[in-house]
Amino acid sequence: MSTNSLHITNGDSVLYTWKKAGLLGTHLAWRDVLFEGPVPAGLSLEELSRVRAQFLCDRGYGNPIKIHHDFEKRDATLRRASEFDEVVLWFEHDLYDQLHLLQILTTLRDMGMGSGSVQLVQSDQYLGTLVAEELMSLFSKRRFVTSATSDAAARAWNAFTSGDPAALQTASFDRFAGLPYLHDAFKRLCEEYPALSSGLSRSQKHVLEAAAQGTASAEELFKRSQNREEAAFMGDMSCYRVVADLSAQPAPLLAQLENGYDVTVLGRRVLGGDADWLDQKPLDRWIGGVRLTSEHHWRWNETANAFEKAEKHGA
Repeated sequence: MSTNSLHITNGDSVLYTWKKAGLLGTHLAWRDVLFEGPVPAGLSLEELSRVRAQFLCDRGYGNPIKIHHDFEKRDATLRRASEFDEVVLWFEHDLYDQLHLLQILTTLRDMGMGSGSVQLVQSDQYLGTLVAEELMSLFSKRRFVTSATSDAAARAWNAFTSGDPAALQTASFDRFAGLPYLHDAFKRLCEEYPALSSGLSRSQKHVLEAAAQGTASAEELFKRSQNREEAAFMGDMSCYRVVADLSAQPAPLLAQLENGYDVTVLGRRVLGGDADWLDQKPLDRWIGGVRLTSEHHWRWNETANAFEKAEKHGA
């Protein structure tokens, strides 16, 4: 284990455990909710980071100065990857991590760091819940990223950032060399598009169903909704933004009461299949490289596992 190592993972909780385990080197958390907001194609790492930082600021994810500074510092560290004796990527199976992994592998590939220069730890366990000994056990199982895996990551990243959801749909049926969890992650991402029948993303539906169990705080809605996921990927802040979106005028599906959130009459109709939310709610939202608006968007047909184009509300 070299002191001149770069270890990259999904968040701060893992960094603490690494230090406790005595893992040497530079530790970098790749913080970004890439499943939310614009991720357009054709931008450099730094250009995209400016887009992402502005989106996070606009969504109220933190102090704007700090958000922009953290992205700049993060990107500068990755740009120095070739200066380290070893580069190790640590990522989980869920959508949040898989999108991080695609971005990093594609960036490193574009920097000329291909086969034999990057190592990868992948896990179907949540790294932040593991103790030091368990993390170090995973470290011993790390594998070098092959050129086939780098190429697969770039192809998948291009599908994610494409302005045409057909690219994501095709990728959701694909198998990517060396990326065993990406197939399920992409299928889950497709479900973040408005559903054909209700206009709700799967995350919005989960939160609404959680409130239908009984009036609850935002914290409780987060817990209940994430229990409905095969591979939970959403942090509490992202879930709170979903709650806020569902509560916003016009056509709120959640009502904030003194003791928490409850489902509105319209919310129960949407859940019951008797109403389409987007008939009454303006839409302006990005998923990867695709911008969805009320006048021009796609719906996800869960039965057919396919996108259907909608030119107007409820079309």
